[in-house]
Amino acid sequence: MANEQEEKNVPNLEIDAKNRIIDQTKKIPLLVNGKEELVIIKKLSTGIRNKIRSECSKTSIVGGQPQVKIDETEIQEKILVKAIVEAPFNIDIDTIKSLPTEVADYLFEEYREFAEPSIKKK
Repeated sequence: MANEQEEKNVPNLEIDAKNRIIDQTKKIPLLVNGKEELVIIKKLSTGIRNKIRSECSKTSIVGGQPQVKIDETEIQEKILVKAIVEAPFNIDIDTIKSLPTEVADYLFEEYREFAEPSIKKK
């Protein structure tokens, strides 16, 4: 039987002396022109993440029933723009969209494992 601690991760919140939430960051290695560079990401606040999800969701009425369409690709791009603090490339939506798929997927997966470990991949 699995240990209950393994099943449930208790999140860690860091607060400074003035009760302000401290941004938690992670360094992710990335090979750029054959040289290892670092991309620094931060955990997003609930408000920013929810705003992105809301912006990337469209609701329509079909047959009297609401239908919600979520653009997962757009969510990934916008989260990366907001989560990346430092990178060896420009941090804007056009640059994120122009990254090779494996690079964007790698960075996003690293972000999810760091910032949203309880969300399971579908």
